[in-house]
Amino acid sequence: MQLTEQVRDYLAKKDEEFRKVYEKHQKFEMELNTLASKGFLSPEDEMRVNEIKKLKLSAKDKMLLIAKKYQDEIKDLK
Repeated sequence: MQLTEQVRDYLAKKDEEFRKVYEKHQKFEMELNTLASKGFLSPEDEMRVNEIKKLKLSAKDKMLLIAKKYQDEIKDLK
């Protein structure tokens, strides 16, 4: 299942847990972009990048699980 912008917006309004997880996912994305813009990453930065990537993936998995609960409602939004 792919989460389109329409589906994300719908679920963010409909489900509080989805909204919170989506906000965390966005925060992780911003932090990754900040680290990527540094050019050179220290070993600590590289460890943080790997940690953030895992957290971001976990958040995405959780969003997909929540979306499955609303599968019938969102099928027309794609």
